[in-house]
Amino acid sequence: MNPYRDAFYQRQARWHRYQGPEDVAARHQHRARYYEWYTRGWLPERLDTPILDIGCGSGQFLHFLKTRGYTHALGIDLDADQVEIGRRIGLDCRREDVLDFLKGGGEEGRGVPIRYGLIVLLDILEHFTLAEGHALLEAVVDRLEEGGRLILSVPNSESPRGSFLFHADITHELSFTTLSLGQMLFCHDLEIEAFRDPWPAPIDLPRTIHRGIATVCRRLEALRFRALGLEAPAIWSPVMWALARKPAGRSNTNTNLDAANAASGPCSDRHSQPARLEAAAGR
Repeated sequence: MNPYRDAFYQRQARWHRYQGPEDVAARHQHRARYYEWYTRGWLPERLDTPILDIGCGSGQFLHFLKTRGYTHALGIDLDADQVEIGRRIGLDCRREDVLDFLKGGGEEGRGVPIRYGLIVLLDILEHFTLAEGHALLEAVVDRLEEGGRLILSVPNSESPRGSFLFHADITHELSFTTLSLGQMLFCHDLEIEAFRDPWPAPIDLPRTIHRGIATVCRRLEALRFRALGLEAPAIWSPVMWALARKPAGRSNTNTNLDAANAASGPCSDRHSQPARLEAAAGR
């Protein structure tokens, strides 16, 4: 395992230079405007839907969910300082190991595993090796209710800045394309519903103009790629967002894929599931 993983994870609050609860709350409130754009149309309709944010940090996304009126959002993280900061601003943050939590964590006093209507993995999956990611996603799917949603954001290797983003964090193990992320989720019987190109986020007038200019420039650059005989990126931003769903009938137990592989061939040979691509055209 990367020895810097734990060392860096335990120092996130210091790395972000948080100045106290008021500073953190102000940063989260600013970030909420971006999350509104990134997740539009993806959040559950019911405000009492159980939601789990894995790797919640000091609660950026939990704060956003709280402003939207969601009442059963829980976050877990390994950084005790960030978890404490999140708690001090009124968020349900807990210091937990992700696999221990997902494989245990029954309702208090009942021993019945909680099924989540939404699980969130924002900038998380890339910090695991493929073997670790397989175990994580199996546990995630096991705790999703049928029809439950998974929202992810991961580094985008197709972006012109994809290599920079991957190497900008010493704990990154993976980077993805829409195809490879689709393959990974498909191997866990998750149906990808959409990919989203998040940046620039038109949260105000200047950024709306910026996104319009970026859209035109990306289309012109795509023409240049095609003239060179190359395929233009499906998503241009260095990070891509994706929405997946657990279909009805998917067993709530850790799935052994050997039987499926014997019948269908290795997961790596399967085609990724079709998904709606929301690229840079202002959507």
